[in-house]
Amino acid sequence: IKKDEIVHLAIRDVRRRYNADRIYVWQFHNGGTFYTTSPMQKLSITYERCSQGLERKSEKNQNHLITNFTSYIKDIMDGKMFFTDTSKIEDIGMRSLTQSEGTKSHCAVPIYDKESHLVALLCLDWVWSKIPSQYLKKDGNFTQDFIDEFSKDADTLDRYL
Repeated sequence: IKKDEIVHLAIRDVRRRYNADRIYVWQFHNGGTFYTTSPMQKLSITYERCSQGLERKSEKNQNHLITNFTSYIKDIMDGKMFFTDTSKIEDIGMRSLTQSEGTKSHCAVPIYDKESHLVALLCLDWVWSKIPSQYLKKDGNFTQDFIDEFSKDADTLDRYL
């Protein structure tokens, strides 16, 4: 089995376990150079699995400049990207983008390599499916158990990216 196949199978299983409609991986990469010869840092969706009938995001999300996502990336690294209601995302651009895609709930965790370098982001979206009740607190937010479990899912992917 190739590494790509392992990643696709792994994220498919994670998506199904959480009853999410979409799971995807943003990976960081070099993206050429600016006219000053400074390197461009970019990110692209490299892996994605969706519920049947849901439009894929990966084709439209390639080679984005990281500078357009700095607050989103920082919030993910700080463990602040767990929203059962996307209307509560503070970053206006990210909230608009997420809601324009029909996403009702969204969460994301960082993926670090063995040297603790940030290499990717693992994201889950619920568009029309319901989040399983065992992952929700009485106030409607995600439980700490869900956050810990999803973070461990990201940790297992690092060796294949």
